[in-house]
Amino acid sequence: MFDPTAFDNMKVILEGAVYDRDFYGDILVIKRDDLMNLATLSRQYSVEFELKEPRIHKKVSGGIRLSASLENLSSELLAGYSNENSNGSTVAIFVNLLEQLTKEQAVSILTGLAGIWGEQRSIAWTTVATMMNTKQESFSSTFTISFDRLVKEDQIDDLVDMIEYLIQSLQWMETFFKKGMNQ
Repeated sequence: MFDPTAFDNMKVILEGAVYDRDFYGDILVIKRDDLMNLATLSRQYSVEFELKEPRIHKKVSGGIRLSASLENLSSELLAGYSNENSNGSTVAIFVNLLEQLTKEQAVSILTGLAGIWGEQRSIAWTTVATMMNTKQESFSSTFTISFDRLVKEDQIDDLVDMIEYLIQSLQWMETFFKKGMNQ
């Protein structure tokens, strides 16, 4: 048996909080990954979910990704290497859409997400077009919210708040597309 790291403790809190919301019927967990990269000795946990009811725009999902690098883990585990600035994990929030957006729609969504998450957050929009063997083209867009800092174990309660903000973001996206459909 090993002593859990800050990453392990944060993962347990995050996973429990997400599955509590799934149990209560607010969301539906659609994907979960718990990865260890043996080449870089890094860890990553991500969980993705969608709103359960009511759903207007069925192509919207969101998730949280928790990552710890070798530097993060070693600063905590190795007594001689202890570096307080490296203890912790990186957290990224993502909202996925399975459709092509206009630049105006993307800017509106970026503005709406900044209103929920705060102007000090970095929010990036990525869009991907996929075409297989000249068949029908499909599109996906991802909005990634970054905190540009490590989340430390003493900020573990913030992970539960992030889930609430992500649910609010998905609800806002539903409202955004409902208004767009009625215009």
